[in-house]
Amino acid sequence: MQFLKEPTGRITTFKELLLMLMPISAMLLAMGCHMILPNVYPENYVPQTYFGFLVGCLALYAILVGVASFVPYLRKKLVYLSGILFVAFLALEIIDVMTLKTGILELPFIPSPDKTLSCFTLYPDKVIPSFFASMNLLLTGFAIGAITGFISGILMGWSRICNYWISPILKLIGPVPSAAWLPIAVVIMPTNHAAGLFLIALSVWFPLTLMLSSAIRSTNVKLVEAARVMGASERYILFHVALPNAMPAIFDGLFMGLSSSFGALVVAEMLGVKEGLGWYLTWSKSWSDYGRVFSTTGIFIIVFFLLIQLLFWVRKKALKWQTGLVRW
Repeated sequence: MQFLKEPTGRITTFKELLLMLMPISAMLLAMGCHMILPNVYPENYVPQTYFGFLVGCLALYAILVGVASFVPYLRKKLVYLSGILFVAFLALEIIDVMTLKTGILELPFIPSPDKTLSCFTLYPDKVIPSFFASMNLLLTGFAIGAITGFISGILMGWSRICNYWISPILKLIGPVPSAAWLPIAVVIMPTNHAAGLFLIALSVWFPLTLMLSSAIRSTNVKLVEAARVMGASERYILFHVALPNAMPAIFDGLFMGLSSSFGALVVAEMLGVKEGLGWYLTWSKSWSDYGRVFSTTGIFIIVFFLLIQLLFWVRKKALKWQTGLVRW
């Protein structure tokens, strides 16, 4: 398929250019439908944000296409994402037609794209503090869980004595969902914030400890014996043989922990912590303001996507030796 091939040099094929222009056609179609079709539901509703959002996306994408004409890497990304972006903007306009333009999807449960996007700008006094509160809780809890998971994973994987004492804790506590620990955490922790940190750290600690300890124990015996024959100490073998061998498993554990930490964050903020995006989500739902519910969910999606992409980038840099191993 043409859009999966890596382009080189400047744009030389009509098909390549056509693929990059597909999202622009979807944006123009969405803008035309939004402007031409009358607004019928709810009655007397005046759109505020959706058209400006489309114009901003169109301008940004047009700039990227212009730059991609001279940057092969960016062109490769745009060609690859062209189909996804085309379908995404078409789907967005279909929702606009089925809500604001026809009323097929009724309020309050399905707000129009304009209503959802407007919630980002109409309530900054609640969205911005909630966002920073959530990020503080998430990143702090993730860091605590990653550090403790790294330490316990090394101890379990390298020491039989540590494995004997830590393994029962891992098997008993780790598999229990974060929601089940919330009532206990709220009672035993001094504050709801500390309870939230505990839940997030636990959701990261378990998969990282499990993956890292298993990877260390699975280190090739021949590599360990060769290092010992050459006079390497146990500490040297651990940090220069076992841990490099376990690097892919460490990132697998971090990916799993990041996914679980988001679930723990939402649970903690919806049921325990009195601030953050999870709390804001629950508060909006209690008022049947599903525009805010959808917009808050969108923030969660964007933040999780960016954090996952950051982790992918770090893994790519740390595991350069794996580049080129994946094949069709």
